[in-house]
Amino acid sequence: LFRSGESPSRNVAVPACTFLRSSRTYISSPHIMLFAQSIKALLLAVPLVSSVKLTVNSSSLQNEDSRDARVYFLFLAVDKISNLDVWSAFFDSADPDKYRAFAHCKEKQCVTQMAGSPIIPVPTVASYYCTDLVSPMNQLLTYALSTDLGPVNARDKFAFISDSALPAKPFSQIYHTLASRESSDFCVFPPGEWADLPSDEDGLEVAVKVHQWITLSREHAEKASAMWQKGVMHNFMTYFKMNQMGWNNMLDNNFADNRNWGCLDEFWYMTALFGTLKKVKTTGEQSIELPGFTGSPLRIDKKAGWQGKCDTFVIWAKYMHSLGKNEQEDLMLSLDQPSVPHGGNWARPGWWDTLSTKGMQAIRDSDFLFVRKFIDKPTLHGGGDFAESYKKIVIDEAIVSPVG
Repeated sequence: LFRSGESPSRNVAVPACTFLRSSRTYISSPHIMLFAQSIKALLLAVPLVSSVKLTVNSSSLQNEDSRDARVYFLFLAVDKISNLDVWSAFFDSADPDKYRAFAHCKEKQCVTQMAGSPIIPVPTVASYYCTDLVSPMNQLLTYALSTDLGPVNARDKFAFISDSALPAKPFSQIYHTLASRESSDFCVFPPGEWADLPSDEDGLEVAVKVHQWITLSREHAEKASAMWQKGVMHNFMTYFKMNQMGWNNMLDNNFADNRNWGCLDEFWYMTALFGTLKKVKTTGEQSIELPGFTGSPLRIDKKAGWQGKCDTFVIWAKYMHSLGKNEQEDLMLSLDQPSVPHGGNWARPGWWDTLSTKGMQAIRDSDFLFVRKFIDKPTLHGGGDFAESYKKIVIDEAIVSPVG
């Protein structure tokens, strides 16, 4: 299927091989191409070690018009992807030329779970909750950028997906939404969560905090992958003195308080790609244009709510009623009582273990492309098969009216 030197511009050499498998999963169209892609990724991934370094050729954007845009779904998983049957049905409905799906698994059983699915595991790298989840995120980016054969498209998108997330729309709608945007999607926390330091210049130096579940343009994906390999901002947590003070609910978090809380994955991409904000007034009341940022300009205002573009719904109880446009609250208010999720706390987002068909319809009708957190195999309120109902109401192209 592949020969050494087939894609010399990407510095990926794959041994020649011939392979035939009678698996119904891949021989049946439209999974032939995904099967071929899986074999290549598997060859690259054996053995599963963290020492592999791949090189991305940024000049490949010259071929952007030679194929349709593609969405790369990049899953971060620990021991499994919850509700994998729902995700498999989601990808079954997709044109295989318009997507690729990769997963970084922390545990071996997760890699085993991916067998026979459209999701390709990449070699595992060391990761540490909060202090470094950026290494596995950039491992996903590097493999997505380096192992996909053929031309590229400037409108390609790279969406990071939680192992506890579910799609909130049919594939075609998610694809059209992401491929039609030229910029990257960052879901920006209210400014009280941003990190700040006194500056030698006038004002503060500020790092903007965002959700981990971002969607990058191809330009930003290539840039981020290269910057991480060069060691850019690996010292972010130390530089901004993150999580070094005792937590005080009366003081934390406030804008311009020099008390900084959060995780590397919530700051690194925004800071690496756009830089820190300089000469920020302690009173806020500023704004800055950010080319390539969906929702620009960014408001530097301590009274601001969510900004940017939130592709993934996450329940943060503290900010459910924050100022400004609040798509999170809109979805919550549209849920029927059996579908209201657990609220979580200041440190952990809320989660679903039960959902009704009306709740599923509310998710499909929302502004979000993905929703989290879901336990594996949630309960369908009123009885029945959760996965089958979710497929019919949320994933299928035809809109099905919920029962009850």
